[in-house]
Amino acid sequence: MPPKVSWKLNLAMLWFSQLVIFAGFQALIPFVSLFIKNELGVTDTLELAAAVTAFNFFGTFAYAIFNPVWGTLADRFGVKPMLLRGTFVTGLIFPLMAYSKTVWFLVLLRFITAACAGTTAASQTMIVRNTPNENQGFALGVLTTAIWGGSMLGFVIGGLLIHYFDYTVAFWVCGLMYIAGGISILFTRDGAVQAVHVKSHIRQSGLERFIPNLTRQVWVMLVLFLLMGFVRSFEAPYIALKVEELTSKESAAFWTGITSAVVCAAAILSGIYTGWLVDRLPPQKILYPVMIISAIALAGQGFAKNLVVFAVSRVILYMAAGGLQPVLQKTLAQITPARKRGSVFGFASSTQGIGTMLAAAASGVAMVHCGISGVFYIGGLFFLLMLPVSVKSIDFALKVPVFRHLRRKSA
Repeated sequence: MPPKVSWKLNLAMLWFSQLVIFAGFQALIPFVSLFIKNELGVTDTLELAAAVTAFNFFGTFAYAIFNPVWGTLADRFGVKPMLLRGTFVTGLIFPLMAYSKTVWFLVLLRFITAACAGTTAASQTMIVRNTPNENQGFALGVLTTAIWGGSMLGFVIGGLLIHYFDYTVAFWVCGLMYIAGGISILFTRDGAVQAVHVKSHIRQSGLERFIPNLTRQVWVMLVLFLLMGFVRSFEAPYIALKVEELTSKESAAFWTGITSAVVCAAAILSGIYTGWLVDRLPPQKILYPVMIISAIALAGQGFAKNLVVFAVSRVILYMAAGGLQPVLQKTLAQITPARKRGSVFGFASSTQGIGTMLAAAASGVAMVHCGISGVFYIGGLFFLLMLPVSVKSIDFALKVPVFRHLRRKSA
């Protein structure tokens, strides 16, 4: 295990990197539905739902396809090169979206940026590979605060830039923030790289290089990541449109940014507190209040007739749901050996991405048939349905925390 100063330095650099990356990402992505409606001129309800669905669907589709590849390469060559690739390449491509003239060109660029990304999974991998076991829950919780803190900052920046300037400026700021995150990565160290290289003589079939020989416990957790990705992102594409419904076309971006920033401040507190709890309590005890409160809060957002009720309900949602990620990540880390965490965490992010992709399609259908408010009601119902599934899945995963060892042969 690398010395403690190493994991603390890595945590600090990765925290800043994820902070600015998510600030850039959220300065743009939450407002894309407004961009499609007001800049590209897609106003028909069915066409708008299809366009928003396509943007989110193909973005997460690309992420799900390529993330296991980057995770496998991270196990072979180190996490740091994957982080540098994801930050710098994505930062160069994102601004090109500002010059899209059609929905399908916008979707194509989103597919490319998502295929090149994957920084969150890589950062989580570096954390769990270079942090002592007794500090992993804390470190993952702290990293989660960067995600929510960056999102909070991005919502404000994006809302203000679009309100006072235009979408083009927001796209360029997004790209520059990704590049700033890449510069931070230059100061990290992956102490697990040497150990990975030492074991590189293990022979695997071509299929096993991309689909590891996992235990049933790990596969159950991957399915749970998929379902959680579906539930947690179900209403996300329609937040800005809901705010526009409660306010006006002219101020929708501004109030979406401000509301979402307050929401992310709540999620930061949730990430820290839940990360601390994950190291001390069984995850099942954390899931019950988290998911029940999340369901109630989503229903409140659908019911909201003014911005205050909507904002308060979203704050409550993220105070609760902000704790789900540390629970899942710590459980997965417990049942996966260090030398395979890159590929396994890559697969976890991919399955979560598949869930988000499916949610984009399902919420589009819900929006057409049930309206924008109906999307939030259905999202709350999914949280309730997921509670027993989540508890049973984690119970099963923690019964036998082992990884099926691959057959080893000397080179």
